[in-house]
Amino acid sequence: MAYWMACGSESWKPPLVAGIIFLVLGGLLVFFPEGSLRLFIFLFGVLAFIAGIALFIGAWMLSRSGGMFFMVPLILGICAVLLGILSFTDPGLIGAFAAVLLGILLIIGGLGGAFSAITRPGYGSRRALSLVGGIVIALLGFLILFYPRLSSLAIVRIIGAVIMAAGVVALIGAVVLALRERSCAPPPGFERLERF
Repeated sequence: MAYWMACGSESWKPPLVAGIIFLVLGGLLVFFPEGSLRLFIFLFGVLAFIAGIALFIGAWMLSRSGGMFFMVPLILGICAVLLGILSFTDPGLIGAFAAVLLGILLIIGGLGGAFSAITRPGYGSRRALSLVGGIVIALLGFLILFYPRLSSLAIVRIIGAVIMAAGVVALIGAVVLALRERSCAPPPGFERLERF
């Protein structure tokens, strides 16, 4: 059983499929950023509208049980529907809002990564890479935060490049797993057990 899990499981197939999907998706984001951004904003609007309707249904169900707790999903539903409608009427504003939100998240994540690299005990390249990576991510967040409309296409291209890099890593991992699986030799007597 251990041989089958290590050598006969074909564990290289999921990373191969994920790598191909990531390469295609990242390529679309890198080479067609405007169309990709419009599509994402449209899908965001559809999802926000659907979430708003679901929150309205939840508020209606909670209102039947009594109490004022139904106001929370009602207010969230109104916000979600308005956000969905706004994404159809002014997609540039939603893109700028998403860019500002992404910038804030990158600043928090980058500074958090840099802080954890500084406070982590020990020395080494991992600590230095965490510090440099955190600073770069925080700087990217500041760039996005202060130039949201100008940098939205650049943001989409950067995200696409990161997704493509993840796809390349997944493909390399699939090749490594496939080569390891091919080089496995069954233990003595394993063939005899598999025939039954």
